[in-house]
Amino acid sequence: MQVTRYIERHGFRRWYERQLIESHAYLALGFVALILLLSGMELLRDAEAGIRYAVVLSTAAGGMLVVVAWRRFGVLLARAEHFGEAATCPQCNAWGKFRVIAQEVSSVEDPPEAGRPHWLQVRCKQCEARWKLQ
Repeated sequence: MQVTRYIERHGFRRWYERQLIESHAYLALGFVALILLLSGMELLRDAEAGIRYAVVLSTAAGGMLVVVAWRRFGVLLARAEHFGEAATCPQCNAWGKFRVIAQEVSSVEDPPEAGRPHWLQVRCKQCEARWKLQ
């Protein structure tokens, strides 16, 4: 779901919490994949010729999964922290209580690693102040 749609439907605080949970789930997945990678490398020494192919495949899959999980962890955590630091209203100091007015133009083709949108134009629910999360 798009960032602005999720924030409009559930609120910024729930979006922020979900981003942190999802990023740390990718971190945990990365650790499990790292264990798979290391155990596969250990098994390569003792594996017979017929099993060696399956062990090499599981080791390669573990390595690729580590890289993908680490990148997703970094992107999701960075985006959450990026918006979380700027989510305080400059007038009334309310954190995360705003409505999204506009966002950076992004397309469906943008990869998740792009971290789109990079900015949001918002209005405070309490004092109606406007500012840009960037």
